Amino acid sequence: MQDIRIIFNKVPDPRVKGRCLHKLSDILFIGLCTLLSNGEDFEDMVAFAEEREDWLRTKIELPNGIPSHDTFNRVFQLIDNKHFAKVLGEDGSSLLDHVEGQLINIDGKKIKGASPGTKGNEGLFILSAWVSEQEFCLGQQVVDDKSNEIFSIPDLLDQIEVKGSTISLDAMGTQTEIAKKIIKKQADYLLALKENQEGLFEEVQQAFAALSGQQHVDQWESNHGRIERRS
Repeated sequence: MQDIRIIFNKVPDPRVKGRCLHKLSDILFIGLCTLLSNGEDFEDMVAFAEEREDWLRTKIELPNGIPSHDTFNRVFQLIDNKHFAKVLGEDGSSLLDHVEGQLINIDGKKIKGASPGTKGNEGLFILSAWVSEQEFCLGQQVVDDKSNEIFSIPDLLDQIEVKGSTISLDAMGTQTEIAKKIIKKQADYLLALKENQEGLFEEVQQAFAALSGQQHVDQWESNHGRIERRS
């Protein structure tokens, strides 16, 4: 991993030069550490920094002490979130030597508790690219709702290096353009298929029927006691 100052110096500073008491890299580093420690808001960032000040000074500069919660609030509202996420993603990818031969699962989940007033497919959804074997998230993207995953998957693929890996997607991601995108990124795909995609479903059914003598069946228990049987 690169020096933290080099990583966060890649994020454009939106503040007026010469009028800032605190370094942007210091603020971003404290914010990231707070979130990784289950902190939730700007007050938590101040509390984390006060509790860990001695350790923080071995990593960052803090030339004018610990920023206030108002400073954290203003900075995180001003920075370019997409650029910040891209910088973190690039550094995170460097922790893996390569993704060749790895399974990357792309899936969207509604964030529990983030939108308690919404039901069904409404609310805050995060689309994630998860490297199963390494238990490592390569990238994430916010989507407006569950149905917009189709349009967000190509954008997420553009943000991460997937050459030589296998991308798995649920049935919502089984789209011609998404498959073409994965091939263009020099990766393989594993797509779920449902009966409502009639033409393709029938073609796959017929292909497997022709190989019925070579059928293999697995059955196992997965999370929450659910029994899965796959052929």
